Amino acid sequence: MIRITSRRLNGIPLHKAVTVLAIGFVVAACARTGYVGFDKGTASVSGVPLRTVAVEVDDAYFSDFPDCTIIMPTRTAAGLENFKPLVEEALGHHMTKKVSRVVGRTERDLRARQASLEVGRTKDRKGLAEATECKTLLYSRVVGPGHTNLVVWSQIQIGLEVVMLRAADGHVLWRARHIADRSDGGLPLSPIGIVINTYSSAQFSSDREIAESVVDDALRRLVRSLPDARVYR
Repeated sequence: MIRITSRRLNGIPLHKAVTVLAIGFVVAACARTGYVGFDKGTASVSGVPLRTVAVEVDDAYFSDFPDCTIIMPTRTAAGLENFKPLVEEALGHHMTKKVSRVVGRTERDLRARQASLEVGRTKDRKGLAEATECKTLLYSRVVGPGHTNLVVWSQIQIGLEVVMLRAADGHVLWRARHIADRSDGGLPLSPIGIVINTYSSAQFSSDREIAESVVDDALRRLVRSLPDARVYR
């Protein structure tokens, strides 16, 4: 049974829980996507919070547009390992809209085994590029907090960073980072509201498709910042 007193909500001081929820609702209502320089990832416009994508495209990207890239294994913070396959699959899907050929996880691992290479080893990345006939590698990293549950309110929030390297020398051609989130539930303003919001929160936190959707949204916004190399091939 869920116990809610006048002072605490699932072990969290009630005034703190309400503050967190209220801030979350205001930010969600005002948020819109903005693209800024990589060193200005927390920027806002006119004091209104942004769903910000920080991006940097190196001049070398334009001098030799890549026609192929390899989706490298996703790195995650502890406890977020379940996001790895979601990120790699979604990243591969969205990159097909920017690069002529994308080497996904299955082909990447197969080519690595055939060439006796270790996918995660830095010194083998040039050999992997030669085995797949790709000039660039695409690394991704996931940071927390992941899932947050306050009984009557649940949220999925992940930070994603994607970096495209030139395989020959490790030079960074493009990098972008973004934080995406989604939540459900609400402020417990009445006994009925507590029951409804608790149910909505529980359903939300157990729905795997929501996590997939958050990852897909984040990567769609990130990849949108990459110039389309296909039109130059």
